[in-house]
Parts: sequence; structure tokens; C-alpha cells
Amino acid sequence: MMIYFLKFYSLVFCVILFNGIISNIFSQLKVETQIEVINISDLEKIINQNEDRALLINVWATWCLPCREEFPDLVKLAKVYDKNIRVVGISVDDYDDLDSKGIPFLKQQNAEFENYLLKVVDPEDFINLLNKDWGGAIPATFIYDKNGKQKEILIGKQSYELFEKAIKKVID
Repeated sequence: MMIYFLKFYSLVFCVILFNGIISNIFSQLKVETQIEVINISDLEKIINQNEDRALLINVWATWCLPCREEFPDLVKLAKVYDKNIRVVGISVDDYDDLDSKGIPFLKQQNAEFENYLLKVVDPEDFINLLNKDWGGAIPATFIYDKNGKQKEILIGKQSYELFEKAIKKVID
């Protein structure tokens, strides 16, 4: 009887230990969702960084329904084309909503690509930096080739297929 008792507790101990080890491994693999607050000069550096990949900048907000609807496609694109294109999200949400809306939204979407919250004094500076012809409507996506030259502007909600078509123009 004592042997069965010891075997049972040994088994329980192993299960608890194994569960703790597995949980620890998976918690370390989990991507930390963050939104860094940036200004115009920070955004300019992001655009000018040449990582030998094309660049896709998507301007979005949690209060924008079309932005939220197209976001899963951006998450998928970022995973599928990771080696070819750097995906960057620029949130135009209010700074006060960052912790209550922005970060929870990104976690819900499993967004692993870079995301920033833009803090500007004059929105016109932001608009002109991305494209002087852009009226500021969101969602808006700007695609740059490997040399930092803007090649595509997509205004309004896009489908995965339209994003992919635009990306392929700059990576092929």
C-alpha cells in the first residue's frame, strides 16, 4: 500500500513540475504587446531606416471601424511577408486611451509587428510627411520600396488581396 501511495504522490509531483515548466516556457514565448509613443521626427526615422526590406505603414485607430476590420489582414501579412516587408502600425488614438483601448486591441489581434502612437502638435505635419495629397482619412496605408521611395497609397479599408497585390509590386 505504501508503494502505491509513494508512486501516486511522485506522479502528482511530476505533473505539477511538468505543468510549471511548460507554463514558464510558453509565457517566455509570448510576445509583449507595446505601443511606443513617437513624434514626427521619430516617424521620419522609421521611414528612412533601410532594413533591406520594403516598408508598410498603416495609420489606424481603435475608434475607426474600418481600421479594426482590416487589422487581422495586416497581422496576417506581417507574418506571411516578414522577410520582405516591415509592417508598422501608427495609431492616432488619444494618448489617454493607450492602456484602456490601444494595447488591449493589439493583444486581441495578436499583433506582433511594430506599433506606435503618434503624438503631434499639428496633424498637418504628420499628413505632409506621409503624403501631401493625403487628406488624413483613415485607415490609410503607405508602402515604400527598399530604397525608401513611396510606391503605393491605399486609403480606406482594404482586403488581404489588395494589400498583398500592393506589397508584391514593391518586393518582386
